[in-house]
Amino acid sequence: MKKLFLILVVMLMSIATYGQISYLQYRHVPADQEEKFLERETKHWSKVAQAAVKKGQMQSWSLWRKVGITNADTSTPNYVFVNTYESIDKMDPEKAWNDNLDALGNIKPESIETSSFTTTTFDYYIQSEDHVPGEYKYALVNYGKPTDRNAFIQENRSLWKPLHEASIKNILNGMTYWGMSSVIYPAGNQDRFSVFTVDGFNKLSDALNYLRFTETSDNSPNAAAWNDVLDKTKMDDLMPNGFERRIIYERVMTIK
Repeated sequence: MKKLFLILVVMLMSIATYGQISYLQYRHVPADQEEKFLERETKHWSKVAQAAVKKGQMQSWSLWRKVGITNADTSTPNYVFVNTYESIDKMDPEKAWNDNLDALGNIKPESIETSSFTTTTFDYYIQSEDHVPGEYKYALVNYGKPTDRNAFIQENRSLWKPLHEASIKNILNGMTYWGMSSVIYPAGNQDRFSVFTVDGFNKLSDALNYLRFTETSDNSPNAAAWNDVLDKTKMDDLMPNGFERRIIYERVMTIK
């Protein structure tokens, strides 16, 4: 009976975790405005996020900065906000922010806004599908558009997750976290991506080395396990062109 109870607890925790919804807002911040942007977001708006998290209106808030300048055009984001909620039913962004403006103290919201000098390039609502927990500073985000999204999710859960779980547990390649999410909105064949996975690292060099090793698995620290997965995977059929993009982001700040 005790074992059955523990199984039920794990199942409920898994449902709660994988049902989490996040709103991703991608921004382009001009180089000459970055200092002002970061000060306002981390010094002031993070307080509003903290108040919302404390009340249970939001699970977490984080800000990430793209590593490197792959494109300086204003339509290309170099920052992304991630606002996470317990579920769709409990997601009310307007209420979460408006109810907690008093956390700013005597500062007027309009005096610390960041929208007028930055560009919101696009935004997404996504759902967490699975993860291997851990702390990480750098996130290698692998954006994809599989021909069969459900098959992609199932293969990642059954085949790729155990590989990453072993790597994280045994510290084989510097990876300290792995996650997988699917896009809820926007949707359609013409959109940028429909799924993404996240490989987490605490050092940029580990993330860069991982990119090298995944292209040549024989040089990977866990080459045998990696090659075993490659023998079984159907990813060549699910994503003939591979990931659409693989971008590294650095954590600026997290409130949870």
